[in-house]
Amino acid sequence: MTDEKEYVTLADAAAQLGIKRASLYYYLKRMKIEPQRFPQQLNRHSFITQADFQRIKAAKESPWTLEDDTAPRPVVRKEQQS
Repeated sequence: MTDEKEYVTLADAAAQLGIKRASLYYYLKRMKIEPQRFPQQLNRHSFITQADFQRIKAAKESPWTLEDDTAPRPVVRKEQQS
């Protein structure tokens, strides 16, 4: 048995990544990760797996390598010649 939790709350994940929850939702949507809820806990927290958290962490560290090919790319503008 490991000491690591199998799930992490979205609030904890955002705090550990140093991002806002809105940014975390961006990663969840882009990486097609569905947060889980556990009704038996009688709270409104949403959770992601530790494996999904690690995927988001890796994507945050190298943002242009998201698994989803539709990830936004930087806009490169050509210099206007006068």
